[in-house]
Amino acid sequence: VRPVDCNVNSARGNLFFGSCSVAGGGTDNSDGGSDGGSCTTPAHSEAATDTQKNKHTFLPPANQRGDVARAILYMDLRYDGDDEDNVENLVVTDCPEGIDNAMGYLSQLLQWHVEDPPDELEKERNDSICRDWQGNRNPFIDHPELVSSYFGSPQQIPEDGSSGYDCSSTLPPAPVST
Repeated sequence: VRPVDCNVNSARGNLFFGSCSVAGGGTDNSDGGSDGGSCTTPAHSEAATDTQKNKHTFLPPANQRGDVARAILYMDLRYDGDDEDNVENLVVTDCPEGIDNAMGYLSQLLQWHVEDPPDELEKERNDSICRDWQGNRNPFIDHPELVSSYFGSPQQIPEDGSSGYDCSSTLPPAPVST
């Protein structure tokens, strides 16, 4: 849980984390075409100027994207829904539409993780959460290199003018814990 502006958080609602371009929306405040609808920048009147949203996605501020990515990637790893009662299976994938409990576009999260590496504030927060609340740590903050070992490399958005990730091919499944 992170402190957020309640109005901006409400603007996000249950949108997938990602930029407008990954879900068919343009980034110029005009009609985004196919699936995404128009892209709003900023995502809300109270949001940072580098945020955006369309009817499928929400892009957080650049200085928080890596933090968001690592939190979601950890939740995907931790909450698989198989080993505890009343725990949902959180999913990150490049094709989240129609999947229960999907949170965001995996390749976007992987890109954000690289572009916004853990800083001292995020490391201190991880220490505090472990010490004062959960008793466990987000390993992707302590060891950022584990992200690519577990989740692989991000898929590229097509450069042919189309938008979105290629969901027609079968991507290799994420590793499973043993």
